[in-house]
Amino acid sequence: MQLSDRQYRLWAEMLENKTGVRIAGHRDDFVRRQIVRRVRELGLVDVEGYFREVSQPGSGTREWGVLLDRLLVKESQFFRHQASHDFFKERLMRHLQSASPAQRYSVLSVGCSTGEEVYSLAMNALDNYRCAGQAPAFSVVGIDVSVEAVASARQGIYPHRHVEAVPLPLLNEYFDTATNSTMAVTAALKKRVGFFVSNMFDENCPGLASPVDVIFCQNVLIYLKNWRRRDLLNSFVEKLKPGGCLIVGPGELNDWQPAGLRRVAYPGIQAFEKLLPKGISLERDEHNDET
Repeated sequence: MQLSDRQYRLWAEMLENKTGVRIAGHRDDFVRRQIVRRVRELGLVDVEGYFREVSQPGSGTREWGVLLDRLLVKESQFFRHQASHDFFKERLMRHLQSASPAQRYSVLSVGCSTGEEVYSLAMNALDNYRCAGQAPAFSVVGIDVSVEAVASARQGIYPHRHVEAVPLPLLNEYFDTATNSTMAVTAALKKRVGFFVSNMFDENCPGLASPVDVIFCQNVLIYLKNWRRRDLLNSFVEKLKPGGCLIVGPGELNDWQPAGLRRVAYPGIQAFEKLLPKGISLERDEHNDET
């Protein structure tokens, strides 16, 4: 059983239409094999019938989720791209030095995969609140379209090789030994984060119900066409608080000229800050929040 070029184009178009993700050319064979393998697992006679089943608005939703978990790359690392995490820590510390302790800080990680980025941001935040002598008042929400990846993130158990990038003091504080070969995130760290299965293009995306301070969107844009990148990022601009930041991967954007944002000058990162309304300073906004 094989997919014809016509059949494969239909699958690729459906994947992009539903998730915004383009299949890279070097993964064509992998995607073809996964679709055929799933058809055989279900005991179906042809790919056409499977395509019709998955295309059904209601009944095909669950099977589409199963297949999606097979097709998408679920890759993440703790503290990947350290410069972005350093910038996040500096940004949060400035907030803690100027804002009311009761003013909650909200962070969204887009395409969180198996959770490493979310837990890294939460560890950074907890460290900042401790250094500032303040009780933690923040949340980090991660979203991903993969049911399997989100389930793994919620579990928070990682092989030893996955936690090698975690600094030893943080490893000792926020991880417990699960088995001889795995480490588990502590309950104290877990209660600071949340994970949701969601399409990043969904207007009702969890984590964006109200404006947020920081949106982390790294190693996601490379899978999208240029116009989809712009649409997605423009929607994020609307969801940022005034003075909030959008942090993307270095080299993932070349021609985006956002209205109402300015590029942040910080070595080795690509980030944009949402401008405050004219005549209003961040300090004034925060003072008004206190009163």
